[in-house]
Amino acid sequence: MADGSLSLRKSPCVRINCAACAAGEGHRSYVLYGRRGGERFSVYVPQELVPDIQTALENGRRFKDLISMAGERYIHALKNDRRLRSE
Repeated sequence: MADGSLSLRKSPCVRINCAACAAGEGHRSYVLYGRRGGERFSVYVPQELVPDIQTALENGRRFKDLISMAGERYIHALKNDRRLRSE
Protein backbone atom coordinates (compact mmCIF):
# COMPACT_ATOMS: atom_id res chain seq x y z
CA MET A 1 0.00 0.00 0.00
CA ALA A 2 1.12 3.50 -0.72
CA ASP A 3 -0.23 7.01 -0.47
CA GLY A 4 0.53 9.89 -2.77
CA SER A 5 0.51 10.47 -6.49
CA LEU A 6 2.64 9.19 -9.31
CA SER A 7 3.52 11.76 -11.94
CA LEU A 8 5.34 11.59 -15.24
CA ARG A 9 7.59 14.60 -15.53
CA LYS A 10 9.76 15.91 -18.30
CA SER A 11 12.87 17.83 -17.32
CA PRO A 12 16.21 18.85 -18.77
CA CYS A 13 19.39 17.05 -17.80
CA VAL A 14 22.78 18.37 -16.72
CA ARG A 15 24.63 17.53 -19.95
CA ILE A 16 25.74 20.60 -21.88
CA ASN A 17 25.07 19.40 -25.45
CA CYS A 18 22.12 17.06 -24.94
CA ALA A 19 20.20 16.66 -28.22
CA ALA A 20 16.91 15.79 -26.47
CA CYS A 21 17.08 18.89 -24.28
CA ALA A 22 18.11 21.10 -27.22
CA ALA A 23 15.09 19.83 -29.18
CA GLY A 24 12.81 20.65 -26.24
CA GLU A 25 12.01 16.98 -25.59
CA GLY A 26 13.69 16.77 -22.20
CA HIS A 27 13.89 13.51 -20.29
CA ARG A 28 10.85 11.69 -18.99
CA SER A 29 10.82 10.14 -15.53
CA TYR A 30 8.28 9.11 -12.94
CA VAL A 31 8.13 10.62 -9.48
CA LEU A 32 6.07 9.64 -6.45
CA TYR A 33 4.88 12.69 -4.53
CA GLY A 34 3.46 12.49 -1.03
CA ARG A 35 3.36 13.93 2.46
CA ARG A 36 5.04 12.69 5.60
CA GLY A 37 4.35 14.52 8.83
CA GLY A 38 3.16 17.63 7.03
CA GLU A 39 6.27 17.75 4.84
CA ARG A 40 6.08 17.09 1.12
CA PHE A 41 8.45 14.53 -0.39
CA SER A 42 9.27 13.24 -3.85
CA VAL A 43 10.96 10.01 -4.86
CA TYR A 44 12.25 9.03 -8.29
CA VAL A 45 10.56 5.85 -9.56
CA PRO A 46 12.37 3.74 -12.18
CA GLN A 47 10.23 2.85 -15.21
CA GLU A 48 10.21 -0.88 -14.38
CA LEU A 49 8.70 -0.18 -10.93
CA VAL A 50 5.85 2.01 -12.19
CA PRO A 51 3.25 -0.83 -12.44
CA ASP A 52 4.02 -1.95 -8.87
CA ILE A 53 3.76 1.60 -7.54
CA GLN A 54 0.46 2.16 -9.39
CA THR A 55 -0.94 -1.01 -7.80
CA ALA A 56 0.28 0.08 -4.36
CA LEU A 57 -1.39 3.49 -4.80
CA GLU A 58 -4.68 1.87 -5.87
CA ASN A 59 -4.54 -0.43 -2.84
CA GLY A 60 -3.84 2.55 -0.59
CA ARG A 61 -6.89 4.38 -1.97
CA ARG A 62 -9.08 1.31 -1.43
CA PHE A 63 -7.79 1.00 2.12
CA LYS A 64 -8.61 4.65 2.84
CA ASP A 65 -12.14 4.10 1.47
CA LEU A 66 -12.59 1.06 3.73
CA ILE A 67 -11.38 3.00 6.77
CA SER A 68 -13.87 5.79 5.97
CA MET A 69 -16.72 3.30 5.60
CA ALA A 70 -15.76 1.59 8.86
CA GLY A 71 -15.76 4.95 10.66
CA GLU A 72 -19.18 5.83 9.30
CA ARG A 73 -20.60 2.43 10.31
CA TYR A 74 -19.07 2.76 13.75
CA ILE A 75 -20.71 6.15 14.30
CA HIS A 76 -24.08 4.78 13.17
CA ALA A 77 -23.71 1.81 15.54
CA LEU A 78 -22.85 4.09 18.47
CA LYS A 79 -25.82 6.33 17.73
CA ASN A 80 -28.12 3.33 17.42
CA ASP A 81 -26.86 1.90 20.71
CA ARG A 82 -27.37 5.26 22.39
CA ARG A 83 -30.90 5.47 21.02
CA LEU A 84 -31.75 1.95 22.26
CA ARG A 85 -30.40 2.69 25.76
CA SER A 86 -32.51 5.83 26.06
CA GLU A 87 -35.78 4.08 25.16
